[in-house]
Amino acid sequence: MNEGDDQENGVFSDSFEENLENFNPENDPFDIEDDDEPPLEPRFKYERLKGEETMPFLKTATFTSIDLHDKFIAIGTANGSIYVLDHHGYGNFDSVPILKPHRCPVTKVKFDETGSYILSCANDGKLVVSGVGNDKLCCTVNIQVMPKSISFAPDFIRPQSGHCFVMGERNLILYEKRMFQYKARNLYSGSERDGFINCCSWNDNLIAFTNDTGTRVYERGVEKIITSVQPSHDVDRVRSSRSPPKHMWMPDNVLVIGWADTVTVIKIKDVDGVRRGEVHYIFHVSMFVCGISYIPESGTENTELFLIGLQMEGEDCMDDSMSVMSTVTTLTALESSARTELKTCVIRPLGLKEYELQSEDVIESVKLSPHTLPSMIQGLGIPYLRTYFILTNKNIIMAVPYGPEDGIRWRLKYNLYDEAFDMAKHHADLLAKTEHSQMNVGRMIIGGYLAGKRAKAAASRLPYICGESKEEWEWASEQFEKVRLCTLLADVLPDGSPTLEAKTYEKVLLACLFNNVGQFRKLVKRWSPDLYDTSEIIKSVQWRLQTITKSGDAKLIEEHESVLMDSLAHLYLYERKYENALKILMSCKDFQIFNVIDKHQLFDRVRDQISELMDINTDRAVKLLLDNADSVEPTFVMEKISRQPKVQLAYLTKLMSRNEGAEFADKAVQLYAEYDQKKLLPFLRKNVDYNVNKARKLCSGKGYIEETIYLLAKSGNHYDAVKMMVKEYGNIEKVIAYCKDQNDPDLWVHLLEVVAEFPAHFAQLIIEASNCLDPLLIMEKLPNNTDIPDLSDALEKLLLDYTNYAELQQCCYESTLNDLNVLTQNLLATADESVPVTVSTKCAVCLEIIINSSLEHKKFNDIKVFKCGHIFHISCTAEQTDRRQSMKMVEDRGKCTACSDQIEQIDI
Repeated sequence: MNEGDDQENGVFSDSFEENLENFNPENDPFDIEDDDEPPLEPRFKYERLKGEETMPFLKTATFTSIDLHDKFIAIGTANGSIYVLDHHGYGNFDSVPILKPHRCPVTKVKFDETGSYILSCANDGKLVVSGVGNDKLCCTVNIQVMPKSISFAPDFIRPQSGHCFVMGERNLILYEKRMFQYKARNLYSGSERDGFINCCSWNDNLIAFTNDTGTRVYERGVEKIITSVQPSHDVDRVRSSRSPPKHMWMPDNVLVIGWADTVTVIKIKDVDGVRRGEVHYIFHVSMFVCGISYIPESGTENTELFLIGLQMEGEDCMDDSMSVMSTVTTLTALESSARTELKTCVIRPLGLKEYELQSEDVIESVKLSPHTLPSMIQGLGIPYLRTYFILTNKNIIMAVPYGPEDGIRWRLKYNLYDEAFDMAKHHADLLAKTEHSQMNVGRMIIGGYLAGKRAKAAASRLPYICGESKEEWEWASEQFEKVRLCTLLADVLPDGSPTLEAKTYEKVLLACLFNNVGQFRKLVKRWSPDLYDTSEIIKSVQWRLQTITKSGDAKLIEEHESVLMDSLAHLYLYERKYENALKILMSCKDFQIFNVIDKHQLFDRVRDQISELMDINTDRAVKLLLDNADSVEPTFVMEKISRQPKVQLAYLTKLMSRNEGAEFADKAVQLYAEYDQKKLLPFLRKNVDYNVNKARKLCSGKGYIEETIYLLAKSGNHYDAVKMMVKEYGNIEKVIAYCKDQNDPDLWVHLLEVVAEFPAHFAQLIIEASNCLDPLLIMEKLPNNTDIPDLSDALEKLLLDYTNYAELQQCCYESTLNDLNVLTQNLLATADESVPVTVSTKCAVCLEIIINSSLEHKKFNDIKVFKCGHIFHISCTAEQTDRRQSMKMVEDRGKCTACSDQIEQIDI
């Protein structure tokens, strides 16, 4: 049960240990301190050609030159031979025999664009074009100088192209085939001061060449030099023979020049039909450039450069060119005893003189002599294949991009666990069957954190590493159990999707029970009881409680007992042992007992413990009682809490807010008067079920003035209420307002009699009562032989108000008479008006036109006209009158029957 109990030693399972030897603390990866900043991540890995095992010459020959094609490698050696191999170092010398064009070391070799021919030179004064499975254009050109650089024309193999190539010594000479021999033409003439042309390259119709005075670009067609770039280092101190320049053409006619410790990037642009070069970047790097290539990106502006170079051991990031020069001087004199290192780096240009170092590697597998010069190292690459080759006198190293396994291995070495797992997850399908699969890397990371005593970090990453894999979660829990840190799994262990074995959850619960009781309680409340065996956990909690109680440690008991009891109550609830759970919650006075009762409908089990529930939380207990009103009578509740008057008051307040408990109204008045006077008056006003006389006596006995006055008024004893208000308030305004509300003239008279004893208020009363009483009555009630303040002003206002009132009545009377006269005159004028009869006027009864020539003359003359505007035939009115009389309706013959009908309809 206890994590402190003895467990098996070891962190990993046997099979896991077999695959992860590097987790041994005596080995590397996870012993590196996280505080140490890791170096830049390598972009390439370096390996010797696989053909070394089958090609003996690769172990014995001295290499002097190299060139690459998409299909082959051409290697020149010190005995004048040239070997053509594939990119892995294998050669088929039956199909492509060893070339032996020279009798001394081959200084330069160059493939044409198709890989069909190789151009080579040496100090024997020969330029040799050799075929690779083709001998049509093979030739040898004897010259009188020792060539330093060579290059094929891009269209060398194309017919009618002239099959040109160039050679650089002091001069740059173009060789063009004419019939049976090559004709030489001088493109550039250099002096002795200019030095040798140690590098030349041909791209499109542009020929770039470099001597000690700088790099020039010659354009075929216009046959002139279109740009010249001077060196940015001290050529006198770093001779080209010791650190020769290197060229590389990139897309869009971009030329990269690596020379000594500088890198220059120029671009040939067409401006108004004239080509010229522009310098885009000039960098100083921390090594002597021996080879240069690039890594293709989305655009040339962001293209990364791959540099191969030589550096003195210990020289870190030498930005000061003078430091570099002093190093070179020592090398040139062959006096340096310092060890040199072969390095590669990847840089990304940012500005004219700024770049960002992307990666930097020291090729430790190649051991160099202290006298190794940059001219002894060569480097080339095939950018679109992202494959690069480095040549020393005795070694050929191939640099290939890091694969996912290499990247993961490097990240694990430097404890970059998150990055390692991200890469493993991204390449999950590719690495599925390798030792660096997503599962294995995840286990390595967890093991690394645990071995490095960073278990919290390991636990926090488990959801991401294990995901929804039940197997991985089970494995991880075993590792944490072995190092006795299962409590760290409490916050991360999944309780669904996936659902683990019950023993896994039980291990974590038991670990928390003995080490972190707070966490244990959280898990008990959060985890579903279906995940583990609750009966076993209950036994463990009971045993733990007994242990704590027996220990006699007061602090331990105080900190742990209540928490464990709460947890035990929840466990009982899971097993539906409600009696045990309620007993614990009641003893602990836990507020959660109300939620438990509501959720599981357990009110019947606690109805006899109402007072205890009230002690826990009165409001919640009252709500519980009201919600279960059907199960318990208010009389029973009031009896149970009879010794708790305040609780009774709270209960009655809630009960009566639901318009229930009318029989306890008098009790409520008593409790409010005793414990909460502020709510007494609102209750008296709202409730009508209490005994008014009892309540008045109670309030009077306790000296509650407002309540007593209200009850006097409610019982109809307004005189006593007014008298008490005058005596107690000392403020006549409230009394006046009360009398206005009652609207009783006799009450005003009584008020005058009462206020007569308080002359200070009489003047104000006179003014207020002037609108309600006869002034003469007010004058009669004036006390004799009493000094009344402001009496004269009050009487003056009284008389003025009465005068105004009398005048207003007179004005109203006169206004009414005038209105009556006007209305009468209007009525008479209307009655005198004539009633027009036109050709379209109809009888109000038969609706026939009154004036109609087709009718009989007699009927035309017999009409009756009323002042209301209705016109009838006399015969029609007679018929209508007879009908109404037959219906026993009284009809006035002088009255308009149409108007009478309308009135009758309205009355109905």
